[in-house]
Amino acid sequence: MIVGVLLIAFALILLSELFLIWSFKNHFIKAAEIDSIQVWPKVSILIAARNEEENLEACLNSVLNVDYPRDKLQVLVGNDQSTDRTQSIIDRWINKGHNVKSIPIQPNLRGLIAKSNVMAQLAAKADGEFFIIIDADATVTEHWLKTMVAQAVQGFGIVSGYTEVKAENYFSSLQKMDWQNSIHTLKVFSDRGNTLTALGNNMLISKKAYQSVGGFEALGATKVEDLKLLLAAKELGLKTFQLIESERVITAPIESVLGYINQRKRWLSGVLSYRTLSGIGFILYRLLLIEMLVVLLFLSSPTVQVLLISSIVLKLVIENIKQHQIKSALDQVGVKFSVLKPFIIALLDTFALVALVLNPKVSWKKRKFK
Repeated sequence: MIVGVLLIAFALILLSELFLIWSFKNHFIKAAEIDSIQVWPKVSILIAARNEEENLEACLNSVLNVDYPRDKLQVLVGNDQSTDRTQSIIDRWINKGHNVKSIPIQPNLRGLIAKSNVMAQLAAKADGEFFIIIDADATVTEHWLKTMVAQAVQGFGIVSGYTEVKAENYFSSLQKMDWQNSIHTLKVFSDRGNTLTALGNNMLISKKAYQSVGGFEALGATKVEDLKLLLAAKELGLKTFQLIESERVITAPIESVLGYINQRKRWLSGVLSYRTLSGIGFILYRLLLIEMLVVLLFLSSPTVQVLLISSIVLKLVIENIKQHQIKSALDQVGVKFSVLKPFIIALLDTFALVALVLNPKVSWKKRKFK
C-alpha cells in the first residue's frame, strides 16, 4: 500500500517535470530588447560585503565597466563589520573617482539580521529609481545592467536576473547545473504569472515597489530576504519577471561540500518558514532520485523494480533536457549528458535536510541565526 502511494507520487512529480519541459519550450517569454529604451533611469547597485577581500575587486571592476550612463549609476557597498581588507578595497575605488560610496553597516539595526540588515541600510542611502542587488562574490557582463533595467521599465516591480555559477572544476560544474535547472523551474512559473522566488544575488526592485512593501524593515528578521521580499511584493499585486539571458551575473562557486550543504540548509529553512506546504513539495522534488533509490531497496517485485528503475532513468533524462533547454535559450551548445551530477545534487540536498532537522540554526557569512 505504502509503496503504491509512493510510486504514484513519484509518477506525478515526473509528469509535472515533463510539463515544465513542455512549458519552457512553448511558453518562454523573451526579454525586452535594450535597444527599445531611449532614456535610461538612474539606478543604485547595492552590494553587501563582509570579509570579501578576495572577490570585491573583481566585482567592482565588472560593475563599473557595464555600458550604462555613468551619471545614472550609483554603487553603494555596505561594509558589514569586515575584519580583512574589504574597506581598503572600497576606498581605493572611491579614490579612483567612480560613483562608489562606502556605507558602514550597523549590526542588527531595528532587529534586522543577515543580508536584509545590510540591504535596508544601503537602500536608505540609495537615490536611484531602481535598486539592483548583487553579491560581492559576483561579476557581471557588459550589458547585464541594461538588460535588467529594460525589463523593469516595462512595469515589473521585481526582476530576477539570470545567474550562472563559474565552473572551474567538477564540484563547481555540479553547482552550475543545479543553479541552471533551478532557474529553469523559476522561469516556467514566472512566465505563467506565479513567480516562486527571486535570486538574492541578482535582482532588481523598483524604488516604488520597495517603498510599497515598507522596505526590509517591514519584513522583519529573515534569513532569506529575497524570498520574503518577493512574497510581500506579490501580496500587493506587483508584477515580477525571471530572466534567462546571456547577459548575466557570474557567481563564485561554494568551495567546500560543507559550505554547499550549509547554503542549501539556509534555503530549505527559508522555504519551509514562509511556504510550508509548497516547501514540503519542493523537498520531495529536490530529493526525488534519493527517494526512488531508497524505495528500490525495499522492492521484491521484479516488475515494480523495472518500473522504478525506468522512472529513475526518466528523471536523469529530464535533468539533462533542462540543461539543453537552458543552453538553447542562451544560444549555447555542447551539453554533455550527466548521470552522476543529478544524483550528487540530490544526495547533498538530503544531507542539508538532515542537518536542518538536527540543528535548525542557520548561518550567513559565518554568523549563526535561529
